[in-house]
Amino acid sequence: MEDFNKKNSALEEKREDFYVHKFYSYSGPNYYLGKPAMVFNLYVEANGPKVEFYKEKILAKFPALKDDFPGSVIDLFAKVLVEVNKMDLNLFTKAYSIIEDGDEWTIAFHCLDDYLAKDVVYLTADWFNAMNENDESFDFDKGFEELQQEFDKTLYGGPTIYSLVESGVKKKIAVHYLYEENQFMWGYGKKNVRGRSTIFHIDGIKDTEFTTYKDMCGEFLEMCGFPTPKGNACYSLEEAQEQASVLGFPVVIKPVDGHKGQGVTTGIESPEEVEKAFNAILALNDEHKVPPAGILVQQQIYGYDHRILTVGGKFAACLKRVPAYVVGDGKNTIKELIRIENDKEIRLDNARSPLAKIHIDSDLKDYLALQKKSLEDIPAEGEEIVLRRVANISAGGVSINVSNEIHPENIRMVENIAKFFKVTAMGIDVLAKDISKPWQEGNFGIIEINAGPGVFMHLAPAYGGSIDVPAKIMEHLFGSIEHFDRIPIICGNNISHKLVEMIYNKLKEYKPNIEFGSLEKDGIYLNNHFFTKNEHHDKNVAILLRNPKLDFAIINHTRDDIHDYGIWHQGCDMAILNHANYAEDYTMSRELLPGGLAVDINEKEKKGNDEISKLKHEIYELKKLIKREIDSEQLKLSTDGSDIYPKELIISQDKNDLTKVEIKEEDDADEIIFRAIEPYLKELLYKYDYYAKMENKPAHLDVDSKYAN
Repeated sequence: MEDFNKKNSALEEKREDFYVHKFYSYSGPNYYLGKPAMVFNLYVEANGPKVEFYKEKILAKFPALKDDFPGSVIDLFAKVLVEVNKMDLNLFTKAYSIIEDGDEWTIAFHCLDDYLAKDVVYLTADWFNAMNENDESFDFDKGFEELQQEFDKTLYGGPTIYSLVESGVKKKIAVHYLYEENQFMWGYGKKNVRGRSTIFHIDGIKDTEFTTYKDMCGEFLEMCGFPTPKGNACYSLEEAQEQASVLGFPVVIKPVDGHKGQGVTTGIESPEEVEKAFNAILALNDEHKVPPAGILVQQQIYGYDHRILTVGGKFAACLKRVPAYVVGDGKNTIKELIRIENDKEIRLDNARSPLAKIHIDSDLKDYLALQKKSLEDIPAEGEEIVLRRVANISAGGVSINVSNEIHPENIRMVENIAKFFKVTAMGIDVLAKDISKPWQEGNFGIIEINAGPGVFMHLAPAYGGSIDVPAKIMEHLFGSIEHFDRIPIICGNNISHKLVEMIYNKLKEYKPNIEFGSLEKDGIYLNNHFFTKNEHHDKNVAILLRNPKLDFAIINHTRDDIHDYGIWHQGCDMAILNHANYAEDYTMSRELLPGGLAVDINEKEKKGNDEISKLKHEIYELKKLIKREIDSEQLKLSTDGSDIYPKELIISQDKNDLTKVEIKEEDDADEIIFRAIEPYLKELLYKYDYYAKMENKPAHLDVDSKYAN
């Protein structure tokens, strides 16, 4: 991205059109946007080109804007920014906001990666400047392609993890990246699930580890009577060659601790080929800088490669995988046919494309040589040339959904295997001549089992229709009822320790072993005992809600917290706003979930003073209109104190008032607030324990049972 926005560095002294600066990022909802956001200021020259000037060139790149083309340059810039940020992958980052800031504009947009988001802004600003100057040398397509490549290298660039994050977002499940742990978190408190790929913290660590030892897994499957090829682990070339001779050629060689088909060689017919496969595994170990764990020599069995997936021990999907191939046209060489195949949209080789590109390497050349072919051969029209021994998707293999074809006996078999492993998702690789026939009839063998299988290939196979495995995983983890991922959260701008303590003591009456957490001015408290205080507000919120035993949370957000860090968490069930300023009121009221309770403590307006009421209403509406905080005291009518309003507490739900209480000067405000919210606390405590209330509750969703005393 070094070529982007060269002008901006020179514009520090003099602003020009589309000058961008004051970048600031938020890890969660904030004053500007209810999502993680990149925020920046943009200067647009008032006398610069109008929106029609850019229309033709922008629609050529982003035709989706045609039906709702913006009427102003600033709106156009923001919409183009969002389109660029979606990476031509239809990412879920569509939200943005615009606020006028003097003669500039503050733009906030939903982002997944801070560094990438900044480059998105620079490319967009550079493009608009290039259009202003009719600079035909500016290569937007090149810059956009670089951004896409940059996205692929981010945490969200992996197709499986992105699809799991996206599935959570679609189901309104809170999703956060935990930087210190290099993993994602879905849900809060006792409901949270953390992980990378399809391996989660609730999976059995020893079961997950066991699946990486292919030799021991094979012995286990054989012991249980499941069909699996015979084989043994070997630790030297001589041992491997001897084992191959004992088993009888052809054989398969793979790393004992392999994954994603790396280092697998099939159809080995001689000791010389054993040596080559053995050395290839050693080279792979050197490349990844890991010590050799041994190789597995197995009998070769024949059939089509299938990946059968279970989620929560139940069959979820079945995919047939075919090795990479090209079809001759009687004109082009194999090398050229590969290039043509790689140019297909289905092989974009990004986070959302069904197939990977076919890379020409020594394995591909060697396999062609076994068929007495080379890259320069010209296959006859219609002749199918298989390019690899293995059908791995990441090596260019073709995926076909056959979930509707698998025989019930084969489903029963994989579910029986899954019973022995405490893992969320399991991939069982089999070779079968016909997956629609029961395994007992033969021509069927289990090659290996994998914890943490990739799932995007089921969501977007090349052929045969989609199976939404990420949605199945989210439903297994969080059930089918919306918001099961949540725990009750009360947030506010000035919740005192005394009020927190009163709420905690009341909740203990309903649930004596409650795990209760609060974020107060001096830090995090767990069960009314001080725990810690991080220097960053959003980190404190994350620490609190990451607690895997937490039943209930109270979180304070001041104006400074909101402006500097945002609030991190998504949504709240009660907002206690005690003389809140605009930033506090606006941000926390926006995050209040449907059915949530708003508790507002403010000065009570005197009856009969219509002019003052009208003036205050106009000030409030003006604040909302410009979305800018006015840092002022509550409006006072005189200096002698005679006209200062008494305080009033109002509890409302979905903008309907439920309770009104006057707070006199001599009253204890915390006592008044507590008495007002007390009738709602028991219901709030159990608000999200849907499945715990069921007679026939799913055992894995009864989260309280995990921590029962």
